[in-house]
This record gives sequence, structure tokens and C-alpha cells, in this order.
Amino acid sequence: LLLIFCLLPMQVRAAPPNAKHKHTPVILAPVETKLIFDKVEALGTTRSIESTNITSTVTEKVKAIHFTDGQKVKKGQLLAELDPTDFNIRLKDRQASYNTAKANYDRAKKLVDKGAISRVDHDNIRAKYFTAKANLDEAEQDLLYTRLKANFDGIIAKRHVENFEEVLASQAIFSLEDISALKVIIDVPENLMVSLERTPAAKRKLSASFTIIKGVDFPLSFVESTTKADATTKTFKVTLKMDAPSDYNILPGMTATVLAEILQSELNPEMPVILPISAVIADNEKQASVWIVDEKTKTVSPKKVTPGMIVDDGIQVTGLNAGERVVIAGAAFLRKDMKVSLLETGEQPE
Repeated sequence: LLLIFCLLPMQVRAAPPNAKHKHTPVILAPVETKLIFDKVEALGTTRSIESTNITSTVTEKVKAIHFTDGQKVKKGQLLAELDPTDFNIRLKDRQASYNTAKANYDRAKKLVDKGAISRVDHDNIRAKYFTAKANLDEAEQDLLYTRLKANFDGIIAKRHVENFEEVLASQAIFSLEDISALKVIIDVPENLMVSLERTPAAKRKLSASFTIIKGVDFPLSFVESTTKADATTKTFKVTLKMDAPSDYNILPGMTATVLAEILQSELNPEMPVILPISAVIADNEKQASVWIVDEKTKTVSPKKVTPGMIVDDGIQVTGLNAGERVVIAGAAFLRKDMKVSLLETGEQPE
């Protein structure tokens, strides 16, 4: 910082105004923190907007597989069939038991009203009827489970079994994914999360880019965010949504670079901005300062800043507020409350 400070021009307190101007002409530039820090960047991973495993609910051999990896399917479409033979036999057996139990129960209702059987016998017959009905319903459901259907429109991400292979209950048969839209998952560190404003996502610009797709940004929208940090990484998981592009084959598992706009309300004076070196002077106390212009009165006043690193053709400083107007040319010839003529960046005095 000592080297940087030595490079700063000293304030000249008794310089005469330009002969052609009633007031000293100066060139202004607005303080824009976005010159150095208006976005945050994070790596994210794409995922399908919806995914599930199509699993077998019963244990049986695969009879037929109708789709394989990468094929598109519609909701309710038949994906695979298990051998239904044993389930059909069980269904017929339980149907017969149900028919008998129902006939007995129908008779018992009439007999108990006539006093021909006791209420206890009636209740026992009724219990057997409801048991038979439950067993029949179970057999019908098990038979339906031999026909595996798609839960939603999507694509077969992976087929896990082969034809005629025996599968167990709860074993995955297919992985089904909906890639009509994609989720992009990022981890936001706690030191950034604490400064972000809780605001509707529409106010913040979000985009994703991919290394293999040059010069194209894909708009994102906010979906959700965890409110508890990961115990190990101390980061918060944020989920964003991206519509699947028609021109590019972006699939789940790809790496995306996410750019998130920092809102003006989230910026603070401690955030560095870049100014031309000519804008920063040393006052009589050898303190780095800049001249701030009051555009109503057309007068200047000094403001102390903290110089940082020299970058490109400018210098980083902290201590300024977004929107303030700083003199970037003519600063060495000013005094407090001096009237000035205002020129924007790039203008020249006549």
C-alpha cells in the first residue's frame, strides 16, 4: 500500500481556475460497484426436473420388456410385464373363496333377523366375508403389479434388468427421468448466504453456461434453498430450474457454471471499486481521498478512501457508496466547496 500511496497525486490547493471557464471543469464518473463485483459464480450439476425408479412390487420373472435406454415414454404407457401365471391362479382361488364367503354372509343376515342363528355366529361369518374380500383385493392388485407403467412423460435413463430375469419385490426395473426441464444444483457458502437478500427470484438475474457451449447463457429461475448448512462443507444447497434447450442436448449430470446477479441492496461500502488512478489524491494529512460532487450545488467535497491493488489502468478503493459521482480528471486542482463545471466521462472541455 505504501507504494500505491506514493503514486497518488498530491492535492494542489491554490491552482487557478481554467481561464476559459467560470468554474473549474472536471470529468465525472459514477461509482458503480458492479465494475468489479456484480455477480457471483458457482459450479453446479444438472439433474432432471423429475426422476423415479420403476420398481417391482412382487417377486416374479420378467416376461417382456417394451422399452430400453434412451427411449421416450408417455405417462401410463406399459414399460414391462412380469409373468402373471401364478397371480392369475391366486386370483381365481381367492375369487372362489370370496364368492363362498359372500353367499354365507348374505344368508346369515337373513337368518339372524329371524333368530335362526346367534349374533355371535353372524359376526363370525361377516368377519370371514371381509377377510375374503381383502384377500381378493390383494390378489387383484398383485396382478396389476405385473404390468409396470410410466409414472409421467419422460425418458428411460437406464434399464436395470433383462428379459426372463427373476426380480425381487422393490427391485428397480427402470430409471425414468423427465428432462423437459432441468434442475441445476449449486452449493452456496455461508459467508455469501448471510449477505444475500431474501427477495423474490424474479428480481435477481440467474444464468447457466457450459464450457462446451461457447457464448451461450441459459436463463435460470429459483426453485428452493435449504435453510440449514451442510455439517461438513458449511454450504447451503440451492436448486434452480432451466428449461431444456431445443438446440443443445443438455442432460442430467453435466457441469454448469452458474452466474447470479448481486442486487444493489446487497452491496456495501467495504466492497472495492475500480477508479482511474487520477481520481485518488493525497490530502494534507497524507490520507487517500477522492472528490465527490454535489450535482445540485455543483460543488465538491473530499471523501477519505482506502486504496488497494492497482489493476489494469485503475486502482481498487473501498469506502465509496454506489451512485456517488467522483471526479476522475482535474482532481488535483480542487478545493473544498469549489464550484465546478461537470463533464461526463469522455467529454473534453472546450
